[in-house]
Amino acid sequence: MKQQDLVVIGGGAGGLVVASGAAQLGLKVTLIEKEARLGGDCLHHGCVPSKTLIHAAKVASLQRRGAEFGLAALDAKADLGKVNGYVQRVIAHIQHHDDPERFRGYGCKVLFGAPHFLDPHTIEIDGAMLRARRFVIATGSRPAVPPIEGLAEAGYLTNLDVFSLARLPERLVVLGAGPIGVELAQALARRQPGDDRRDGRGDPAARRPGGHGAAARAPRSRRHRNPHGHPRAARAHGVRRQDRGMPAHR
Repeated sequence: MKQQDLVVIGGGAGGLVVASGAAQLGLKVTLIEKEARLGGDCLHHGCVPSKTLIHAAKVASLQRRGAEFGLAALDAKADLGKVNGYVQRVIAHIQHHDDPERFRGYGCKVLFGAPHFLDPHTIEIDGAMLRARRFVIATGSRPAVPPIEGLAEAGYLTNLDVFSLARLPERLVVLGAGPIGVELAQALARRQPGDDRRDGRGDPAARRPGGHGAAARAPRSRRHRNPHGHPRAARAHGVRRQDRGMPAHR
């Protein structure tokens, strides 16, 4: 049975930082990821694809607004399949920085699989047992779908699939007015009018924690509900959202 100083479970942004830092400090470190690739939500389903989508939407919006800058306006037609192809290319480019060999070069052992604990200092993965003095659990999160009647029958999207859509939906309701929900609503509204964004504060069923994306409740915090803690700032944010074609509802 192999003994390690540290085992990090989860190869997303947090786990990668801990594992690489500890290995470079001379500790015996094993990093375990259950998916086939390192990078976690941030790279594959969160920060990177959402910011890339927002950038593409901004370019489309500026093309349509060319007259504001003394330029000929262009009727930018959005082909969401091609846009999301661009998103996937950006992810693939960044993926090189999360290559397992890079972390092995730091002295960190990288394993892929789903471990389970046998006791407080022992795990089993693919039939092999591994002991460690300390464990870091960095397994991330998953979308939480709110219990709304009819939602399953109607169909819904989350951050796990919205960045692989081939076609723009004719109409979209984003449940959750936190940073993730607002980013998604803004990006898609800039491509095609007809987005509704609802924050669900009046609906107890929408107050449950977790969730990303189009139909699962997007996370929210007090800081994002009322920017800078000032009501006028919050109203200004609401005006800007209306200007971008996003009706907002409570």
